[in-house]
Amino acid sequence: MVYYAYIDDISDGSSPRYIAVFASRAVADEWWRGVSTSTNTKYSDSIRRVAPQFFTHDVSKASAASITDTQVASSFFGKVFFRLLPSDVGFSVIPILDLVDHVSGNLFFIRSKVSPNEYWYCPGSSTGNVTPNSKVYVSCTERTRFRVRLINERKDTTGTIMIGSDDIAITLTSTNLSIRVSRSGHLIVSKNPELGLKFSDFVNGFGVATPLLDNEGHRENVKELFKTDDGEEWELA
Repeated sequence: MVYYAYIDDISDGSSPRYIAVFASRAVADEWWRGVSTSTNTKYSDSIRRVAPQFFTHDVSKASAASITDTQVASSFFGKVFFRLLPSDVGFSVIPILDLVDHVSGNLFFIRSKVSPNEYWYCPGSSTGNVTPNSKVYVSCTERTRFRVRLINERKDTTGTIMIGSDDIAITLTSTNLSIRVSRSGHLIVSKNPELGLKFSDFVNGFGVATPLLDNEGHRENVKELFKTDDGEEWELA
């Protein structure tokens, strides 16, 4: 889905303001990573991300709308464009989205994009009464809060906006256990995080099985969760 953001100039009160149009939210976050880590400091010093849909730039240093740095410009050609906001006409209002920012190290519930009442759930996590190799499920009645972070997070990466190519760790907040993938492909918790998990796995890297049955053959309120290459989309909430 096309994603919009405002870009305001902070150098003075009369300089141009823009609307940035990105091919998707993921592209917007990737663009920000490229800008903020650019070796061309005039861009990384000028452009700031205030909120998911609001940036600032100091045009006396560099304009976000005229980036020529090859690290950014070539990678996002055809994925983003900038529209000048005229100062002599009515203000253009972009669709404002209710977003959870994908900040590394923050706490999130993880829910199905298709069925947003279905959440990841690890039994016993609310009290810390979880043992290694316990399974993680999907539930309509229970949910667990997880910490999602860059797997090699350092002090200088605190607050980083996560993008699809990032290696991540998903950990419980009540105990020092992390998501791993069992030999059978099911998601379990372990003392060591799973290596190779990508932030993009939330797009289609996890799937669910049919609901479990109790001893009497009745459906339970949980489904098993497993790693796959053709799963469903999940979102951080």
